[in-house]
Amino acid sequence: MNPKTLVTNFLIILLVQISNLSLVVNSLQAYHKKNERREFSVKPNAIVRIVISNDLFGVENNGNAGFVCTNGNKVWRKSKPGDRFVVYQFKYDGKRRQGFTHCHLRSNFGFVNFPVNINPDTSAYCYPSYICGYSVQKNGVFYKPEKKLYRWKKQK
Repeated sequence: MNPKTLVTNFLIILLVQISNLSLVVNSLQAYHKKNERREFSVKPNAIVRIVISNDLFGVENNGNAGFVCTNGNKVWRKSKPGDRFVVYQFKYDGKRRQGFTHCHLRSNFGFVNFPVNINPDTSAYCYPSYICGYSVQKNGVFYKPEKKLYRWKKQK
């Protein structure tokens, strides 16, 4: 055989092997995507609830807090330690992909303004119950899924 033909055949075989290697790698990626945990997907018609819970237990002064949110009829709600309120409820119906409201909370520690934003990414944190919670604590309002703290501001 001609040496030029041998080199050409060798290069063709090498390129075929390299292309098969990338197919194997791509097929492994497809396998892992197919078998991912389903906790980061939101099911159709899932209802996600945002809950505020008063966790001001053992406060020497009154552990009461009050809050109002911009959605609905804007009713001022009073809460005692241990109380839980659903402040926002959102249904994924395929038409709307996100919801937003703004809440204002007051207690003996001061006040806090915080946004409540629901979209598929934030509601995936709430899986499987689809209940996300804000906790009223001595140092502020803590959003559990994202581990974010909104600190108290002093009333003037």
